[in-house]
Amino acid sequence: MSGATGEESDAQRLERDAKQKEEADEAARNQFPPPPPMTQQNFVQYMQMMEERQRITMEQQNKFFQELLQQNKVERPENQGVTLSDFQNTKPISFAYAPEPMDADDWLIDTERKLNTVGCNDLEKVRYATHLLCGPAASWWDNIVAVYPAGRVFTWEEFKRKFRESNVPESIVELKRREFESLEQKDKAILTYVREFSGLSRYAVEEVNTEDKKKKRFMRGLNPQFKVQLRMLRATEF
Repeated sequence: MSGATGEESDAQRLERDAKQKEEADEAARNQFPPPPPMTQQNFVQYMQMMEERQRITMEQQNKFFQELLQQNKVERPENQGVTLSDFQNTKPISFAYAPEPMDADDWLIDTERKLNTVGCNDLEKVRYATHLLCGPAASWWDNIVAVYPAGRVFTWEEFKRKFRESNVPESIVELKRREFESLEQKDKAILTYVREFSGLSRYAVEEVNTEDKKKKRFMRGLNPQFKVQLRMLRATEF
């Protein structure tokens, strides 16, 4: 069950909204002149800067969660459950609606990681994750609960499956995967190609699940004038 109501399914609604967002983004981009072309030297510097920024961000996130985990071990007795306040210390993000399916999936993954960090059990995971739902997402979950008898207990795996059925429909994921397969730089600015590659690659994990695959796929769509410079990079990750 996906929680869809009315004549329009969740998949159709998501596809329509995603298309409208793309059209709006395209119209906004057309209001401004294109940025000057990036030189090969600047491109190399940009890629190195992005790698360093990603490394620092990951280190900061890991340090934050390790400190939080240690704090919970010290302050909470072994048999005491995780409170909402404990979970909120991880700074979870509320969820109403995501125009991009993988944005919704990212929210679910991030929320699950934070639930695990503070040691939530199965029931606490469902309780606190649904607490983060608001707007359309909260209405969707209310509709799910209303279908079942009062007091029905949902497991965390059930919640994840229903959430993905509603917010990460396979039909949209497949469209995005095909878009990634045909992605090439062509007349796009290099930064535009990098951004589109990063966004769409999330829909084709099997094609970029190793650094070697990811680099080869990135190079395949890249214009020739940038390939030589990129091969000279010593870094091994995008």
